Amino acid sequence: MKLSLKKNKSTPVVPIIPRRMGFSFDGIQHDDYWFDNDPVLTHLLNILSLTFPDGERFFVDSVRALRDQVDDPERQKDISGFIGQEAMHSLEHQAFNDLIAEGKYDDIVKHALAVTNKLLNGARHYLSKRQQLAATAGLEHFTAILADAILRRPDLINKMDPAVRNLWVWHAIEETEHKAVAYDLYKDAGGTYLERQRLFLSSTAYLIGFSSYFTWQMLKRDNVHKKPLTLAKGLWKGFGYRGMISSIIPDWFTYLKPGFHPWDDDNSALIEEWRKSLPVPKGKNAA
Repeated sequence: MKLSLKKNKSTPVVPIIPRRMGFSFDGIQHDDYWFDNDPVLTHLLNILSLTFPDGERFFVDSVRALRDQVDDPERQKDISGFIGQEAMHSLEHQAFNDLIAEGKYDDIVKHALAVTNKLLNGARHYLSKRQQLAATAGLEHFTAILADAILRRPDLINKMDPAVRNLWVWHAIEETEHKAVAYDLYKDAGGTYLERQRLFLSSTAYLIGFSSYFTWQMLKRDNVHKKPLTLAKGLWKGFGYRGMISSIIPDWFTYLKPGFHPWDDDNSALIEEWRKSLPVPKGKNAA
C-alpha cells in the first residue's frame, strides 16, 4: 500500500530546484588554507567534501529505491528535486576535490576515497533498502545542521576564501531546501524510531571516525602535528566556544526526539537571503 504523508501546517513550502553552478575556483592556490587560513578546519572540510560525490550518489540511490511508496504528485516532485540537487552537488564537489587531490595529498585522497567506497558498498550489501534510507536520513540531518550553522553565521562565511565561498553557501542552501525529503520518505516506507536511531548513531560514528582520521593524516602531511599552538588554535575554532562543530552538537541531539521533524527548525528565510549573494546558475536548470 502506498503512503503519502501530508506536510505539517508548520512546514514551509520550499521549491527544490536543481541548479548547475559551474564553479571555477579561480584564484585559489593548491596549498591555501582556505578557511580562515587555518589548517585544521580547512582539512576537515576538505575531507568532508571528498565524501560528497560517492556519498550523495548513495543518498540518491536509497531515495530512488523507495520513492514508489509515495503517490502524492507534490511529494514526487520534491523527490525528483532532491535527486537532481544531489547530482549537482556531486559534480561541483568533484571539481573542488580534484584540486585537493593534486600534489602532496593525492595518496591520502585515494585512500580516503577507497575507504568511502568500501563503507558505502558494505552498506549496500548488508543493509536493507529501508535501512539504507534510514542512514541517508540521518546523514542528511548532519549536513542540514552544518548547513544551518554556515548560513546563520556570516562570520564563518566571511572566513572562507572567496574562491570557494560560493560553493559552500550554495551547497548549504540546497541542503536546507531538501532537508526533509529523505526523512519523510523513510516515514512513508514504515521506518521505526529505533531503527532510525540505530542507523543515525552508527552512520555518524563512522563519519566522525573517518573525518578525524583523514583530517589528521592531512595535518601530519603538513607537519601541523609538530606545531602544538597552531593545532590548538584550530581545534578551538572547531570545537571550542561557538566553534563551527561544537555549535551544531545541540542540533545533532534533536534527531533523537521521538517526534522529530527536520522542519521543526524553520530556517527557510535563510535560503533567499543567501541566494541573492550567489552568481546566476548555468544551463537549463537555472530556474
